Amino acid sequence: MATGIVVISVLDVGQGQCTFVEIYNTASTPKIIHTLLFDCGSDKQSSETQTNLQYIATKVASMDTPAFDTIFFSHSDKDHISLTYDLLQKFPSSKKPTVKQVWYGGAREKYTKSGFNILNYLETKGYCTSSNIKTTGSNYTGYNTTSKSFTEYLWKSTDNSVKVYAIASNVLSDDPDWDDNDLSVEGKTAEALNRVSMVCWLSYAGSSYVICGDATNKTMGAINNLFTGGTPVFNQNLMTTLPHHGSRATGFAVSSSATASLTAILVVSSFSALLKSKTITVSAYQKHRHPSLQLMSYFIPTITTPIIKDPRLKEKNSHRITAYLDINVGTGTGMFLVRNLPYSFETLINTLTTRYFDGFPTFSYNIGLFTTAKPSQGLVTSTTVINGFACWQFETQTNGDFLLGGYANLALPLVLFTTGATSSVASKSGTTDLLEAITVTNPPIATVRIKDQPQKIWQPSQRLSQFHNHLTQFR
Repeated sequence: MATGIVVISVLDVGQGQCTFVEIYNTASTPKIIHTLLFDCGSDKQSSETQTNLQYIATKVASMDTPAFDTIFFSHSDKDHISLTYDLLQKFPSSKKPTVKQVWYGGAREKYTKSGFNILNYLETKGYCTSSNIKTTGSNYTGYNTTSKSFTEYLWKSTDNSVKVYAIASNVLSDDPDWDDNDLSVEGKTAEALNRVSMVCWLSYAGSSYVICGDATNKTMGAINNLFTGGTPVFNQNLMTTLPHHGSRATGFAVSSSATASLTAILVVSSFSALLKSKTITVSAYQKHRHPSLQLMSYFIPTITTPIIKDPRLKEKNSHRITAYLDINVGTGTGMFLVRNLPYSFETLINTLTTRYFDGFPTFSYNIGLFTTAKPSQGLVTSTTVINGFACWQFETQTNGDFLLGGYANLALPLVLFTTGATSSVASKSGTTDLLEAITVTNPPIATVRIKDQPQKIWQPSQRLSQFHNHLTQFR
């Protein structure tokens, strides 16, 4: 049976990364026929992490034959692999899933953490055969510069409609003339360990998603060099995960206190322009100064009008995001913002973070290099409580349109806290880069996941003295 909808979930796992893909058939009661997992790790779990992992386990266990078609580990960092073991323990023995194949970036021995290697575990415990645990060559890509298309896939669905390719994997150099495929990928520094991240491109129905892992400035530079002749493949790129949780250090190849070079900035801005991403997602939990507002400012989504809104907020068509304030955003009358601290704030930009609200006073700011912060308009109802975390789900239709929704967690049955700004669906139709808002009646599987009322999640209120203590701890 043909592929129906494809659901891509960017999970809140705290300070880490996990993207889960459910591929359904077109039956009257759609069934999951394929699943994919892109990274699954954290080094600072949120209060919702285990609930969100249970969602994955429940969905995979519901399959006629439980299986992950592929697990993609972008690289070996703990915050991209450590929760995989936790996830597998959530399956009952009668529903033990098969892992049909694993693709990983970096050196296999780097996956050993505190004496435990997840790749070895998958093999020895019978989840995956040794021959199906694979990595690519150095400076690898599945893109053909002659045909200007992806030709070598890492995985495809049985009907060939969904495919995953490596945009780049095991990058050792951003030199366009570098062609040695046999050098070691055993990185010795944090930059080198992240540089080898497998950057994946998932394609379905003329639309696509880019999942960046911990790609660094050199990774981005290598990808830019690959596409110097231009390419149409990213014209309908619906979502990109911000590289390395929005790290300023690796994004701009600079220490935390230094000014980014014009060369590094050009690499980032060129990479962002190449991808033409209609939305941006960021998975971070205010650790390691992630995500950087400066880096986010160079990844402005190409859909310039809001797709979703949080109806609990007074500001029309806004939602909240969290970022480190490492650039000057300007302030309105009576406002006081401290640089290099994390803040949650309202925005109209289609950037979505898994850390939704940190519980402290907010402001309003539309991400960009030349915009100014304004006072928050507050909540529609003063007693409303706002969720601290968020999972973001993209439901791609057979014509390439997509539904987008935000959830405080993925406890079933799912409950949205967002609604559509004009409509909860966006269309890739038309000749411009902007998506046209359209109305969809009875979208596939909508009845099991879209609710009319946002979920209320308890969040402690913050006194002014607590807010000042919050500032002091970062000084």
